[in-house]
Amino acid sequence: MGNYNIDKVAVALPSVFLEGANWADAYEFRYLSENLNAADAVGAMFGQAPPLWVRFLNVTRNKIVGLFGIKSGQISIDETQAGAFPAVFQSEEVAVYGFDDWHLDFRIVIQVLEKEAGRAVRLTTLVRRNNGFGYCYIFLISPVHKLIVRRLLRNLSYSYAQQKQPLVP
Repeated sequence: MGNYNIDKVAVALPSVFLEGANWADAYEFRYLSENLNAADAVGAMFGQAPPLWVRFLNVTRNKIVGLFGIKSGQISIDETQAGAFPAVFQSEEVAVYGFDDWHLDFRIVIQVLEKEAGRAVRLTTLVRRNNGFGYCYIFLISPVHKLIVRRLLRNLSYSYAQQKQPLVP
């Protein structure tokens, strides 16, 4: 995924963050600093205005899914929300966002982890598809989801580069 110290990593299911999850992916950003907690990571990832293409996709998604009775989301960030996702749980090491809907339930889990060569921030997406529509939705949205997740972790990478924090080689 470029030179951002971002890698796709395996996800073990089941997960304590979403019982019955049947779809998941995860990506990690590796760094050396020890001054980061989950709230800082969320702020760096979601704190900037999203790129125009993400805003366009969000508006388009909201118009389409509204026809099917799926919850829409407005992009913002504060202590109760990151992106379009309400906070579910927060601690120093973990922040969980997401909600349940009729077609699927999902959680976005941001974890600060100790690694052999420093530390990492892992962004995991967990989904419990509740019906056929949920399966179709994930199939259609997955390519865009991957682009957005990578962009969020690049935001974190850029934030650390600007602070001149050393990255893992």
